[in-house]
Amino acid sequence: MGLIVELILIAIPFFFLLIATEIYVDRKRKTGFYQWDDTISSLNLGVMSRLVGVFKLILPFSAYVWLYQQTALLSIALDSVLWWTVAFVVYDLGYYWVHRLSHRIHVMWGSHVVHHSSEEYNLTTALRQTGTPALFAWIVFLPMALLGVPPEMLLACGSLNLIYQFWVHTQHIDKMPPWFEAVFVTPSHHRVHHALNKDYIDKNYAGVFILWDKLFNSFQAEKNNVEIVYGVSHQLNSWNPLWANFQVYRNLLQDALYTRHWRDKIKTFLMPPGWRAADAKQGLPRKYANSKSLQKYAVAQCKNQKIYVLTQFLLLIPMVFWFLLQLPYFAPLISVGLGLFGIYHCWVISVLQEHKTWQSLAEPLRLLGTGFIAYALLQPQVQHPVFVLILAWIIASLFSFTWLLKQAKPAAVYDNPQASHQSDV
Repeated sequence: MGLIVELILIAIPFFFLLIATEIYVDRKRKTGFYQWDDTISSLNLGVMSRLVGVFKLILPFSAYVWLYQQTALLSIALDSVLWWTVAFVVYDLGYYWVHRLSHRIHVMWGSHVVHHSSEEYNLTTALRQTGTPALFAWIVFLPMALLGVPPEMLLACGSLNLIYQFWVHTQHIDKMPPWFEAVFVTPSHHRVHHALNKDYIDKNYAGVFILWDKLFNSFQAEKNNVEIVYGVSHQLNSWNPLWANFQVYRNLLQDALYTRHWRDKIKTFLMPPGWRAADAKQGLPRKYANSKSLQKYAVAQCKNQKIYVLTQFLLLIPMVFWFLLQLPYFAPLISVGLGLFGIYHCWVISVLQEHKTWQSLAEPLRLLGTGFIAYALLQPQVQHPVFVLILAWIIASLFSFTWLLKQAKPAAVYDNPQASHQSDV
């Protein structure tokens, strides 16, 4: 586990450095690949996915670990370069099939859709990760346990696989050298995968080696004459990270309860996304977009609002980072409580982005709750320099937020999630 933590800790600062570099390049080139709220939303979802990981860590049972301990055919040493290479390649093959199934089985798409819900495509999209599990994914990797790949090796390969995929979420790199394009997943390949265009849907599932797509007939090269549109056909139309994670599941449950036939109830969860029982489709109509009709979701914010949201979000990141570092030293109940409060933080950030009417209650509770937790965890409280800084931040934030509320239009003006609104702040 130490290796996994180390890989993540090393990668995170580089991720943010590269994001900052791409934002600078984007502004320099005036390409407009970044949209303010979408960027915050993607990063917010990434933070929440790490917080949800807390609940996975406290689970005592793992099918992979049990199968490895009981049936491993080979004794694979962790210092074997050959086996690390084999495990990495085999893991990428497993990832290909998990990824493909996540686009072809609706209940798995409910988890994966979070990553595709952004209507922009940039490096922050890579961090736009789900907080819910892909239900059947663990089955795909069980043969590696049977072979004898240690759990530590599996997790490390998974981390390296995801780290590689970060850089392909960009529009600022056109094509790599032909030999590289032929073997590895590149930004060009992955732009196709995220596209809503008809020619591109359900293509290029590979994580590292594009060879799997070519082998299993799911490869599509990027076309020079096609303008890519990003997003999903059933638009999220929200910055809410909880809604992003549960929208599809809610829709599936609605359809399963509405349709009369038991076969259709089961098919609702197992058929590809887009399939709906005839009676559910008629009784519960939903709007879908395509590459020609998609209108990007937006809620306008003035400069002062943007500064406030950005400041609060940037201050959230080191708190979450500290929490994840301290996680091994907390009791499970405290870990769960802090994880839930962190998720509340992420939700309130989206409330501020969308000017919801309950922001006047949610934001003060977030700030005061943070102060209470800092008081409880830091010893001695009043003299601890970190507590003093947190207290100063809370007081400054409360004054700033109160001023923003007084300057803004009534919150009800902003409650229509389909519209883009202006503010007087």
